[in-house]
Amino acid sequence: MRYGFLITSALNTKFGVHTTEQRLQQTLDTISTVKMHCPDAHITLVEMAGIPITPEQKKRFQDNVNLVVDFSGQEAVKEVFKSDNWDVVKNVTEVMCFGELLKIIATHPSYNGIDRFFKLSGRYILNEGFDINTYDESVKDKIIVAKRRLSQFAPQITGGCQYQFMSRCWSFPANILPEIQEVYKNSLTFMMERLNNKGYVDIEHCLFKFLPLNKVVEKDTMGVQGLLGPNGILVKD
Repeated sequence: MRYGFLITSALNTKFGVHTTEQRLQQTLDTISTVKMHCPDAHITLVEMAGIPITPEQKKRFQDNVNLVVDFSGQEAVKEVFKSDNWDVVKNVTEVMCFGELLKIIATHPSYNGIDRFFKLSGRYILNEGFDINTYDESVKDKIIVAKRRLSQFAPQITGGCQYQFMSRCWSFPANILPEIQEVYKNSLTFMMERLNNKGYVDIEHCLFKFLPLNKVVEKDTMGVQGLLGPNGILVKD
């Protein structure tokens, strides 16, 4: 099977405890661990920060991946970035840009022949718990996510969403790409509805709400770890 890794990045940002150079190196470390665990993977770096990346920064990514898809200069991304709410900026930007990436995947020849796509958050690394050999023919039609978690919010805030799927690392078969496109389209609509009604919902809650649960396999351990942007705390899935 051929695997594609879609690594989301927000390199230049006003949020978080990590410097730009730290964020860049952490993301290069992400890429390195993908190559270690899956040497033949096709790797896409998806840049979606509100401050556009520089040519020098872009080249450092291009030297290490198959393709860089840069949304950081788009007006819609810069408009969302004007908000001072980190959660809103992160979630709206990622859902919006990843949805656009899925449209590109549907037509770009670089993705021909890929059987499974992994969404992996930049600055996180694959650890010893990740095993590419478990993504074989037995789960070829399945979406693989970390085991669901209870929401930390009251249902009236999230529009009734009581569970969530962690979005740091999850994967889907290429043959259901249109369904995943719908997941992100619906997620963006729902996210904006919640914000307009003084509520809140994030990517994790949207994944649980909109992914087709009959195609989902939940794993106890995904094999990913990293430092949270707002506070630097180490987390593992």
